[in-house]
Amino acid sequence: MQDRVVVLGGSGFVGTRVRELWADWLDVVAPTHATLDVLDAQAVRDYLRQSGARSVLNLAAWAGVDTAEDEVGDENGQVHALNARYPERLAESCAALGLHLVHVSTDYVFDGANAVRPYHEGDPTGPTQCWYAETKLRGEQAVLAAGAGAAVARIEMPFSGREQPRRDFARTILGRLRAGQSISGVVDQHITPVFLDDAVHALRLLIEQRFAGVVHVAAADSTTPLQFARSIAARLDLDADLVQPEQFADFSAKRPAKRPQHSWLDVSLFGRLFGTHVLRPVEAELESWCDQLQPVAV
Repeated sequence: MQDRVVVLGGSGFVGTRVRELWADWLDVVAPTHATLDVLDAQAVRDYLRQSGARSVLNLAAWAGVDTAEDEVGDENGQVHALNARYPERLAESCAALGLHLVHVSTDYVFDGANAVRPYHEGDPTGPTQCWYAETKLRGEQAVLAAGAGAAVARIEMPFSGREQPRRDFARTILGRLRAGQSISGVVDQHITPVFLDDAVHALRLLIEQRFAGVVHVAAADSTTPLQFARSIAARLDLDADLVQPEQFADFSAKRPAKRPQHSWLDVSLFGRLFGTHVLRPVEAELESWCDQLQPVAV
């Protein structure tokens, strides 16, 4: 009999792929917003109690980095409610019910000042760069303090070759290159973007092993936005000259929310625990991404 897992936020970018790829291994229950309002703490606890699940994957969050700036400092706003208060109450419910929780967080919890090496799980977090980051950090701290034996999985820049309503970084690059439009590529920023299917595989292992603590889910090596975009162009025989170098300071100045410059994550802990075949180097990820791309309609 398959273990049942409740996936909250199952209709989003990551959640949709979770439901597709986990179906053969786990009994996935993913309530819609119409079925369950995650901001109703009592309703969430009642749902979990009646679900028959042993584990919970939390993907529900306010994901708009720039739009979150409209509520900076507002602890009564939607961003804080979704990213900080809700995870805390969810973790408290999981602790009370004896359920294992995997809560998804972000690389933005770090200040991004470290240009020497990727961030380890034990590195100090903050000071955060924007309200989105601050609320996500508060959320993961609350989850870890709730006594639920929960996992906090920090995921960086998931990307997919499958068509999705939300365009990730790789799909944005691809769209502009195919249209013959220029795109900026930051030259002085370290990133570790993760192929979505690899991230979903990693999350399944955290659920199956009932992992507790903080772990990073990202690429096994780093790149820059410029290198990433030009690699996509080269692999698909598109014009790499359309990718124009840009300094991070210039990129950041054009966004409402300040971003961490070096938002890279070290995944060696995950590799030691679950093997080094799950989270792969960027070029291996891009090879799988290219294989996944749907043919262009003609």
